[in-house]
Amino acid sequence: MLFLNRRARVFLAVLLVVGGVVWFFVSGSRSKAVPQLRLSEEGEIGQKGPIVLEFSGVVNTLSVESAWHMEPATPGRFEWRGRELWFWPVAGFEPGRTYTLELRAGWSYADGTRVDKTLHFTFWVREPLLLYLGNPNQAPEVYSVAMEGRTPQRLTDTSGRVVEFAASPDGESIAFSVRNNQGGIDLGVVKRNGQKQRLLVACGKERCYQPAWTPDGRWITFVRSGADQGGQINYALWSYDFIGGRATQLVNVADMIPTLPTWSPDGNYLAIYDEVERGIRIIGRENRVNAFIPTSVSQSPRWSWDSQHLYFVVEQMGDLLPYHAAYQADLVTQTTRPLFSATGETWDVSTPAEAPDGQWVVFGKRDLNGPVGKQLWMVPTGSLDTGEGAIPIATEALFTIAAYQWEPAGRGLVYQRYDLTSSDAVPQVVIWWRDRQQNQVIATDGAFPEWLP
Repeated sequence: MLFLNRRARVFLAVLLVVGGVVWFFVSGSRSKAVPQLRLSEEGEIGQKGPIVLEFSGVVNTLSVESAWHMEPATPGRFEWRGRELWFWPVAGFEPGRTYTLELRAGWSYADGTRVDKTLHFTFWVREPLLLYLGNPNQAPEVYSVAMEGRTPQRLTDTSGRVVEFAASPDGESIAFSVRNNQGGIDLGVVKRNGQKQRLLVACGKERCYQPAWTPDGRWITFVRSGADQGGQINYALWSYDFIGGRATQLVNVADMIPTLPTWSPDGNYLAIYDEVERGIRIIGRENRVNAFIPTSVSQSPRWSWDSQHLYFVVEQMGDLLPYHAAYQADLVTQTTRPLFSATGETWDVSTPAEAPDGQWVVFGKRDLNGPVGKQLWMVPTGSLDTGEGAIPIATEALFTIAAYQWEPAGRGLVYQRYDLTSSDAVPQVVIWWRDRQQNQVIATDGAFPEWLP
């Protein structure tokens, strides 16, 4: 047996590991670098993914996808970006759990090199944070709060000029709109820990606002408006490309005022509200308007988990006052239908939001002859006509509720509530957990809550 002294062992390790790249032998007496699993700086991953595997060479993509196995089993979709394989889970990863990715032997590179060794990778799925706009009426900044600690951390540093924000799907960054010194609104981004705040798009006297991430996290779509030389205000949809590092105009339709962009979960469709035509436009990947849903209510519609349905509201007239009724659009059949039509009651409803597993829908509702504030309920998706099996979440009559959003794994909800009885009231951020059936105030003087995976 050959024994190596410490210096020899170190020298051998340097030969085997160069710059953190490990090499392994494959059939045909060739060697390749082991694919690298890209994780965050903390070695974690968010609930929505993605998992990114970096290969040292061009591979046979179908062979790699066939060799891909996860424990626990997790359905998802693949996307290849050069030598990188990106994987997004359909329903999200379970937080607080370790996953194992197995790349089984038998996959190959494009040059015919076959890998006869099974590779294993493990990763930890972190718990999500909550984002909200703190001190929204005086000096708004983006804050985060952890569920267990409940100690808020300010993420942005703008001297109280934040207008709105949006969390990236991978949970690593937050985009935000911020007022500048020229009377316009710029677009910026900051890391989840509050570091590396930077300007993405300097908009000068124009206004860049309502940022919306694409599901793959590559683009941020936003509305840009500004006056031309004649003083006419023009509106357009723009996107910032993180790979190219620049912003370009996405959609330019004459006589259209696009607002409130929101991407479908599969990234194939963009829904916007057109303030001119008064309706929801659904735009496909080729930037063509695929559908138009008339409604006089300016809104950000909600997508179903499978991107096949869209929830929205329309204004209808009651005996004395108008109210909002909920509808569902089917993108496959190009039809719409009213919801809760068989309940025998008339409700003023906020836009329903479907759970990540597609089993439940949450919505705000108010009886037309009841209190002014809306309460929060959830109902099985199989009972959207009758409302049977509805479960109350927050029914305080003297509060009104808005900005509700499912936790990425569907374990609960976050929402904003406001006390209607007090002139000194400030908005509160509240969490409701399904297993506990309890509501918990997370932040006071906070608005527009959103999950950060």
